[in-house]
Amino acid sequence: MAKTRKKTTSNSANRWTELEKRIVPVDELPNFLKIGIYGRSGTGKTTLLGTAPKPLLVLDIREEGTKSIRKVPESKVFRVKGWDDIEDIYWYLESNPGKYKSVGIDGVTTLQDMAKIKVAGPKVGTIVSRRVWADAADLMKPWILTYRDLPMNVFFIAQDRITEGEDLDDEESLSPEIGPYVMPSVAKILNGAVDIMGNTFIREVQKKVKSKSGKIKTEDVTEYCLRLGPHSRYVTKFRVDISEGIKVLPPPVIVNPTFDKLREYVK
Repeated sequence: MAKTRKKTTSNSANRWTELEKRIVPVDELPNFLKIGIYGRSGTGKTTLLGTAPKPLLVLDIREEGTKSIRKVPESKVFRVKGWDDIEDIYWYLESNPGKYKSVGIDGVTTLQDMAKIKVAGPKVGTIVSRRVWADAADLMKPWILTYRDLPMNVFFIAQDRITEGEDLDDEESLSPEIGPYVMPSVAKILNGAVDIMGNTFIREVQKKVKSKSGKIKTEDVTEYCLRLGPHSRYVTKFRVDISEGIKVLPPPVIVNPTFDKLREYVK
C-alpha cells in the first residue's frame, strides 16, 4: 500500500499556521445577506433592491428599471455594456472594500445574453447550439459565486420563467416549476448561492376602510408582494439562523417587502 502521509517540514508547518488563521468561529463571519429575486416586469424587484443598505450600486444590465429608485439617496447605477464590464466592476468592488454596502445585479436574465455573446461572438442569433449554451453557463456559474462572496449585501435580480414544457433550444428542457429565467444549471447554482430566493408579484385584495364620515366601506387595494414559500411550484428559499431554535418563520408572502423586513426574519 502506498504511503499517503506527508512528512512534516518547516514549510508545511508554516502552511498549517496560515490555515489555522483562516479558521474562525461561525458567529464571527460577516453577516451580509445574499438575495435572489425573480418576477415579471413591474412587480417591485428593483424597488425592493432600493431598500438595501447604502451606499448601493446597481449594475444595470440593459434592464432600464432604475427609474423606480431614482430618488433613493446614496444609490448609484453602472450601466453594463458587455461581459467585460461585469468582470471589471467586480475587481473594482473587490479592490475598494467598504465603498458600497450593497450591490445589485439587475438582471441575471439579460446577463445570460451577454454571456452568449462573450463565448460565441456578437453575431450569435436567438437560436444557438447546445455548445454555446453550455459555454455560456460555464462562464456565468463561477462569476455568480464570485459576486456572492463579495463582503457586502448582494442582490441577483431576474425575470421569471413561466413556460411549461415548451421545447426551447436550451441546454435542457425547462421544468414545470417557476423560477429565475436562466439556464437550468445556472438556476441551480444561483439558488444554492443565496440565503433568500423570492418571487415578486402583484395582487388585488379587498379591504375594509373607514371613510372621513366614519362609514366602513370596501375598497380594492393593490399589494406588491414577495413570495417566500415553501411552495410546490414556485422556487423559493429562506435560510434562517437555527442556533437558538426557530422562533419565527417568515410568512408565505410579505406585503411591501423591504431589506429590513427580510433581515428581521433571518434574525
